[in-house]
Amino acid sequence: MPFRTALSTLFICLTLGTAQAHEVWIEPLKWEIDTGDVLMAHRINGEDFKGSKLIWNPQSTVLAEKRLGGQITPLEGRTGNKPAFRVPTSDEGLLTLIYQSTHSTITYRDYAKFARFVTSKGWKETLESHSARKLPETPIKEAYVRFAKALVAVGDGAGEDTARGMELELVALDNPYTEVGTELRFQLLYRDAPLAGNKITVFTGDDAGQVSDFNLTTDADGRVSFTPEPGVAYLIDSVLLREPARELVIETKGAVWESLWASLTFRAPDIQ
Repeated sequence: MPFRTALSTLFICLTLGTAQAHEVWIEPLKWEIDTGDVLMAHRINGEDFKGSKLIWNPQSTVLAEKRLGGQITPLEGRTGNKPAFRVPTSDEGLLTLIYQSTHSTITYRDYAKFARFVTSKGWKETLESHSARKLPETPIKEAYVRFAKALVAVGDGAGEDTARGMELELVALDNPYTEVGTELRFQLLYRDAPLAGNKITVFTGDDAGQVSDFNLTTDADGRVSFTPEPGVAYLIDSVLLREPARELVIETKGAVWESLWASLTFRAPDIQ
């Protein structure tokens, strides 16, 4: 193997190794762009709306596409690209960037750390299930998969976000770029059906780099709502934990839990 190829492979492995069970989201360099501009966006792994910018890596990508109006376009990139997404535009409207990862695993060797994780994501009952299944407290192998979306205004930004059919998905029922200063609704879907009673964490980040968060719970229709502040970026995050299917247990060589992570990002426009 040539040295350059080996070095590139090593870099990808190291990058994947650091991208463990935290949020993954899409963060454009610009949230509002002109028609014809190339949209540049990072795929980021981290916590509290801060993290590491990940390279484009087809080996860890199940789905990557842009949706504008009724048109869906698959996205491709060169391995190692950063920003990971480089998306040409030709029409105006609300553009949705969509990303789905492959499964990865993390092994907890500290039960308290696992307990903090499931509790923080609203799944404390997992600890009772863990005990009922007579699973050991350590090690605990968890498989996880990410479903990320970002909303970007191209030109007038008009349009709507719709469900893509990902297993866990956040959908904006209102357009944050055209319904400025009003309460916006968001819906969490699991296998295309509303997911009620699930925790939603909303992270906010302003231009000064100040980050805050608040929590909501989905109603019977899988919905939450809040009024965004002008000029603030938002990361909406939700997690579902479940017992993995037998095929995934075999594939991951022993995962006992599976987590699905959904994220949706956008930036509320400044008031002119």
